[in-house]
Amino acid sequence: ADPFTWVLAVLGSRTFWNPSQGVVVMLVAAIPLASLGGWIWAAQLTESRAGRALLAIAWAFSPVLLGSLAAGRLPTLILAVVLPWLLLAATRCRESWSWSGITSLLAAIALACAPVLMPAAIVLWLIGFAGSGRGIARHVSTVIAPLVLFAPNLLALLAVASPLSLLRDPGITDAFVAGSPWHLLLGFPEFGLEGWGAIVAGVGLGAAPATLLVGVLLLPIVLLAAVGLITGKVHFTLLHAVLGGLGLLTAVGSAQLQLSTEGTTAVSVWTGSGLALYWIAVLGLATVGTTVLRKAAAPIVAVGLVAALVVVSPLIVKLATASTEIAPGETQMPAIVQAAGAQDATLRTLVLTSLDETSVRAELLTGEGLRLDQVRTAAHVAEVTEQDEWVAQLVGMLAGTGGGDDIEAALIEHHVGFVLLRSDGDASARSNLQTAFDEHAVLQSAGQTDHGLLWRSAAVTVSEPESQQSLGEWFVGLGSGAFARMLWLAQAIVLGAMVLLALPTGEVVERPAQRRRRDGGASAAPATPVADSMAPVDGDGELVGAGAPGAPALGGEPVITTAVPEVAVAAEGAEVEAHEAEAEAHVAEAEQQSYGATASLAYPMDPAASMPPVVEFDDGDPPHPDAERPNEGGER
Repeated sequence: ADPFTWVLAVLGSRTFWNPSQGVVVMLVAAIPLASLGGWIWAAQLTESRAGRALLAIAWAFSPVLLGSLAAGRLPTLILAVVLPWLLLAATRCRESWSWSGITSLLAAIALACAPVLMPAAIVLWLIGFAGSGRGIARHVSTVIAPLVLFAPNLLALLAVASPLSLLRDPGITDAFVAGSPWHLLLGFPEFGLEGWGAIVAGVGLGAAPATLLVGVLLLPIVLLAAVGLITGKVHFTLLHAVLGGLGLLTAVGSAQLQLSTEGTTAVSVWTGSGLALYWIAVLGLATVGTTVLRKAAAPIVAVGLVAALVVVSPLIVKLATASTEIAPGETQMPAIVQAAGAQDATLRTLVLTSLDETSVRAELLTGEGLRLDQVRTAAHVAEVTEQDEWVAQLVGMLAGTGGGDDIEAALIEHHVGFVLLRSDGDASARSNLQTAFDEHAVLQSAGQTDHGLLWRSAAVTVSEPESQQSLGEWFVGLGSGAFARMLWLAQAIVLGAMVLLALPTGEVVERPAQRRRRDGGASAAPATPVADSMAPVDGDGELVGAGAPGAPALGGEPVITTAVPEVAVAAEGAEVEAHEAEAEAHVAEAEQQSYGATASLAYPMDPAASMPPVVEFDDGDPPHPDAERPNEGGER
């Protein structure tokens, strides 16, 4: 299937009782979800709450996101929601297999929504590959899900020698006027700055003052980004600089890349996809810049956010007043066509729209009409296909006079059961087409409908349900239906495996605690005071009987020392006895060592000390706890 249809399947499964409601929920929740993702990504860049608020709010109310929402561009909305999480996962994909699986899935979603970002994604992947180090296997695994999704389209487009069509925007193509380089630099995908051009023109000024005005309003964010670029950590600044550069280059290139048409107009690839990457990079640098400003960041961020909201105020007003391209859905076909399409899914309808006296827009729809999940990128190539040729010939015969037998044969061959002339378009050209269609005996008028004038082909009969279209025909250039089903099953298996890989997992067996070791690799001695460590000393400060374990104390005068070795932490269970035996061995070793070695164990924090502090009592009784201890300079 087409990569974007997988995204639609996941989106529609959330409201499985009515998949179309999933799209509505996405349109409503796009702004808060994008804000949440922006906040989480900003938390990786700075500890400043002002910086986090800047990225979260400015990203949610960016010209790219609001412009896409006003134009009803669902793929860009999904990209804006996914992009912050993708950056978070991509920067951690070398830490664990779970992060690499999440990165692969999010990258597949992002590229399915914006295939034009594929060159930028390849460059970023190669940069990450060069610095992967020991995590190279996890880094390589991130390409699995995108590669599996795009492999069928790539094979199909290579078969027709049109690989650039892989970068075509998914879904329905809408014509637009791409912004100038200055408009793209300010983050606006379309020409006119989303209403500012008309506002300034209404005052009597030209386009240049509108560009200058928007640039001045965005100046606080630009200055914060410059501060972040200069003062931020090297890896963060390099990441955002590369992201911003690749995003801007993608947007400029998209404006010059025309891979589809609408009527006689060539349509450029949507520039908003590249600007989404560019805009989040600029906001990321501005967020890093707030770290240096500390307390001064809050007022500057407040001014920047207010100015950014003023910049998108025309879009906010348009959305608030429902003056957008989004409208309640309606059926694409008249009721009679839907009934026939439900009975025979292979029945085709030729839909015509008169553009002017010399051009007509023709669409060939199958069954009950075209749905969003039926749009295939591989079916739309820049070159003229065989279907385009015979559709043009059929329209020419219908618009002319005579040729009844040829028209009937063409309608039967391609199973065209209805001809619909839409109500919109040029009125004069539509009237001429209506007159020409009424003269053909093979077309029977079905009257006026809500969608336009409808004719039915008398020569085409509705087929039985068992002769419906093979699934393989949906996969352009990929052969039989069996191969298509196997391909779909392979995609499902691999994507399911990536979902399992993305699930976080813990340790299956708890690892025992690691024992601390002294210099030279020896285990640490036990830290509990032991009775054997109390030994008599002579007047010269030397241990008496150190060479003979168990020797009696001289004079019966106890000496209290502070030579307390460290304790090794016992692991669990059977290791306790081994640790006790090791502790006893260390005690015996300590008794056989010289006084200097004992002192070094007793006072590791004071290596200059020559002997441990000891307190000697004449009467042999230990001191009372409340008794005052002698000063360091007193009698020892």
